[in-house]
Amino acid sequence: MYEPVTDRSQITTQQLRLTHYEVVLPRMMKQTDTQQQRTRKKGEVFSPAWVCNKMNNALDADWFGALGAEQTAGQFTVELPQGWQTVETPVQFPICKGRTPAWVQYVQSRRLEVTCGEAPFLASRYDAATGEMIPVARRIGILDRKLRVVSENAATEDEWRKYATHAVQSTYGYEYQGDNLLLARVNLLLTYAEHLQARWQRKPTKKELQPIATIISWNLWQMDGLHLSVPGGKPQPEAEQLDLFSMFGAAEPQPPTVSCKMKNWRKGSHGTAQNFETIQEGSTSMKFDCVIGNPPYQDETLGDNGTYAPPVYNLFMDETYKVADKVELIHPARFLFNAGSTPKAWNQKMLEDTHFKVLFYETDSSRLFSNTDIKGGIVISYHNKSEEYGAIEIFTPYDELNSILRKVRQSKRFKSFSSIIVTSYAYHFLETLYDENPELKGSLSKGHEYDLKSNVFEKMAGAFSEVEPIDGKRYIRILGRINNERCYKYIREDYVNNVSNLHSYKVFLPGATGTGQFGETIAAPFIGLPGDGSTETFMGIGQFEKKEEADNAVKYIKTKFARAMYGILKRTQANTPGKWQWVPLQDFTAHSDIDWSKSVAEIDRQLYRKYDLTADEIEFIETHVKEMA
Repeated sequence: MYEPVTDRSQITTQQLRLTHYEVVLPRMMKQTDTQQQRTRKKGEVFSPAWVCNKMNNALDADWFGALGAEQTAGQFTVELPQGWQTVETPVQFPICKGRTPAWVQYVQSRRLEVTCGEAPFLASRYDAATGEMIPVARRIGILDRKLRVVSENAATEDEWRKYATHAVQSTYGYEYQGDNLLLARVNLLLTYAEHLQARWQRKPTKKELQPIATIISWNLWQMDGLHLSVPGGKPQPEAEQLDLFSMFGAAEPQPPTVSCKMKNWRKGSHGTAQNFETIQEGSTSMKFDCVIGNPPYQDETLGDNGTYAPPVYNLFMDETYKVADKVELIHPARFLFNAGSTPKAWNQKMLEDTHFKVLFYETDSSRLFSNTDIKGGIVISYHNKSEEYGAIEIFTPYDELNSILRKVRQSKRFKSFSSIIVTSYAYHFLETLYDENPELKGSLSKGHEYDLKSNVFEKMAGAFSEVEPIDGKRYIRILGRINNERCYKYIREDYVNNVSNLHSYKVFLPGATGTGQFGETIAAPFIGLPGDGSTETFMGIGQFEKKEEADNAVKYIKTKFARAMYGILKRTQANTPGKWQWVPLQDFTAHSDIDWSKSVAEIDRQLYRKYDLTADEIEFIETHVKEMA
């Protein structure tokens, strides 16, 4: 009986016989709605071949460097913008006296692709993002590179098949989606076959492919990478373990298992099976030399909030660090700016990890993954337990900005501009409001009865007035929005808590502004009067005695210098006090070392001199930060 294939399905012989053909199509060839559904549910995105090449090059450069090779980079390809050029000369290996030849060590190095999809990092028969076929001579996958090395060094066909088998035995991957797993296994099998044909001008026989298929069926397995188990739990007794030849009636059904098993091919004549978790736990001598991949970014199948999907890439990063000393992953970059939904403690842990570094950062995710908007950008990271890189602490993608930040932090009496910003969540209703107006109870959602949310003017209309009543009571103005238009409404002062800058001049900015692009303009700051508060839509800056001081703060916020420093941590729409952490606080009074009567452009020049910026640093700010009117 036909059962629809889901992302948790095992791909069995019965399903292959009955299921619609689309189950075994590469992801880029599936219908658009199917692609989008899977992207939404499991954060499944395509890894373009040029990205896989870039990341595999980084792994190889580290491998050659550890072996003492004179040339560590550019052995296989020369990277081009969103492409590569194949190096046609043979790969050069250092001489290892009295040890296994270096080329054999390379072929036998164990490499694992996590959440491998169709295994684009392992086998690059086609570009997963476009579907374009890639000739054997131009392929850049891990197995492709190993087989190229075998072809360049093996003198006979028997020697080729021996070390090509070692290459397959040391190439691993796991995948959650059953249909992707099938395609990954097929891709690795065909990769072996196509390299054999390219080297020896003949096709492999079925007898030659059978042991290779068996290795691949062990080395690429279906697993939930966070729980180290078969997706959805233990397979049903009638389920049939996938074998690449079983669809032709050549294999016997495999018994069901609870744990995910793989093989260590260096133990025993036919390898030794073991549970994957034993590697993670460190209870086995087997370990992967390196791990690579593009893990899921978020999981929209969890939680009740339809607008929120919890991140999971941080969990995958933690888990992969347990199975290999060297791990290279591509994932969202927001945590580098201490932004997004990953735990703040985890963000700090990564920024302080001396074994962790950033290889590549791209603020515009669509340049890597078409039609995919990932706020905060994308990063390729590298973690090596045996190397000390120094803690990142504060991440900036530009050398000039790093230098400017260092000067600002080391300046005399540095104090953060964030210290004078009042959070947008500062104002709350008091119980007095509900005591005197019981009919308002229930107007706001449960758990937010005292919050001045963005829609509070509509939800709590009875608490506000368009004009200030004359009834002997004290009133304040609350700034908010109605129909996306800025407006003020009056409310009794004793209905709202007292906030530090309520009765002072201040500067208002929206709690969300811009997109997070470095150097972009932000919403124009404007002055709030004594007695002005706000809903959560806005936040207040400063507690100024004079309006002139607030005017000076407005000018400062508009400077390119201040917004360059603001851009260090601003990588999303959110505009919180923490985003202003590295903007240095200035004296906005008449005693300031800055002449605030000058134009914004002249104030910028004063700030450049104050912090001793070089011509290159000034040019960086002037060319990367947009002017504000």
